[in-house]
Amino acid sequence: MQKIPLTMAQPGMKLARDVTDDQGRVLCGPGVALEASLIEKFQQLGVKFVTVEGHPIKFPWERPLQEELTLLEERFCRVAHDTRLRKLKEIIKKYWLETRNEA
Repeated sequence: MQKIPLTMAQPGMKLARDVTDDQGRVLCGPGVALEASLIEKFQQLGVKFVTVEGHPIKFPWERPLQEELTLLEERFCRVAHDTRLRKLKEIIKKYWLETRNEA
């Protein structure tokens, strides 16, 4: 299951949890397939997020660690001569390696 912004919800996605309004009232239950009209109604009622079944959207911050490390190297390759920026890159890399739990 994945919590996504309502603006990214698409018809056909199935709700995995209740959708509630800002007062906590249940608007729709799990298992309901989203339709364009339902998404529009949620927008009118101020719903910002919905939780859907599966993992239909790949957010940039959900990249695998190895992909992030490769992109980090690419971002800093043109400033390799700058000691401060090289140190910054190493701090970022160390932080990711220590905090990301990936096999």
